[in-house]
Amino acid sequence: MLQVCVLAIAGLFAAMIVKKDKPEYAAFIIMLVGIFIAIRVLAVFGAVVEEVESFGELISQNTVWLRLLLKLVGITYVCDFAANLSKDAGHSALANHIELFGKAAIMAAGLPIIKIMMEMLEEIM
Repeated sequence: MLQVCVLAIAGLFAAMIVKKDKPEYAAFIIMLVGIFIAIRVLAVFGAVVEEVESFGELISQNTVWLRLLLKLVGITYVCDFAANLSKDAGHSALANHIELFGKAAIMAAGLPIIKIMMEMLEEIM
């Protein structure tokens, strides 16, 4: 965690220094640092996925719920990362479209849950 924070601060200072003469290089530095941090996040997320899958084995029930949860969290993180990169680059309209896509993707991924809940309600009634 300390490495990521140091990388972010170093990238920020480098971008601030370069921004005076070459603002396009500053944006490139920030994006590059963001990509490096995203790679580190993916490594941490891989460990989280393994741990959550072990929960599924402990519960010994259907792991569909856990996979769906991981999918929704993944969609959220990826869209948030892409939207923030777009905002930092000065393209807020693109960032808004990415956020809209993320919301639609989460809604589409969650539809099977709504269907299961409706079927459960029908059985109860």
